[in-house]
Amino acid sequence: MKKLIVLIFLFLVVLVSASYVVIIRTEPFANVYVNGIFAGISDINGVLQITLASSGEHRITVSKNWYLVFDSVVYLSQPGQVIFYAPLTRAGNLRVYSNVYPVEVYSENRFLGKLNSVKDTVYVPEGSVYITFKASGYIPETRLLNISYLKETSVNINLIEEVLSINLKVEPKEFSPNGDWYNDYTTFYVYLSKAAQLTISVVDNNQNVLWQWTGKAKAGSNQISWDGKGVADGEYTVKAVAQTEKETFVATESVKIDRSHYTNTKEIILTTTFIALGALLFMFLISSGL
Repeated sequence: MKKLIVLIFLFLVVLVSASYVVIIRTEPFANVYVNGIFAGISDINGVLQITLASSGEHRITVSKNWYLVFDSVVYLSQPGQVIFYAPLTRAGNLRVYSNVYPVEVYSENRFLGKLNSVKDTVYVPEGSVYITFKASGYIPETRLLNISYLKETSVNINLIEEVLSINLKVEPKEFSPNGDWYNDYTTFYVYLSKAAQLTISVVDNNQNVLWQWTGKAKAGSNQISWDGKGVADGEYTVKAVAQTEKETFVATESVKIDRSHYTNTKEIILTTTFIALGALLFMFLISSGL
């Protein structure tokens, strides 16, 4: 019986010594989360001790009223105790009166929050700070605001709508859809200044539409692939048309199909894969003694 008690005691000692202890130092009475799960509240001295069961990467998030949220990662490589500092930045409240919603709020490229209506507010660091307001399809606006700790500040903004613009790139401009697994398709890269209805067409010299794609495209980069099926070898025009309720823009590029450029890429890949699988099977048979 005594030996059993000793063994249990030793097991508990090993278990405790193998734990990973993180001591969070932050503001008093702040909420602490580990990997998105509530871990506790810091004490009057701003300290909270957390015991974790595993090593690796753990995300620490700390929040408190009238402070910006702190979010970072702690890396634990071996059992023991680690002190983790989570300094919080004092903040004021910002209410935005805008001609368009939702509005994203940034301070020096740091995302502070998203406002869906005038009823919403967001914490902003105290002091004189440059705040940037962004909305999809509109030109960002930056203001210098004086933010006071524990107080609400309001601002009126009038975002100007982006002018629709489009840029088209075809890569590769010449491809060979002949089933050799090399340049069997091409990609149309379309950049839009704002979201729009997009139509991409491949037309011949007589303006006959040989292939077409239509859909809603987002602001920024969009990629649409084409395999050239059903279209004969030759040179064609790619036409990208972007439309909103008020604007229409067109961009064109050329593309060439040439199936005579056959490579042995497929055969090489299949042969290499077959040899590798055969080698693995051979090693397995040897190791198993068959």
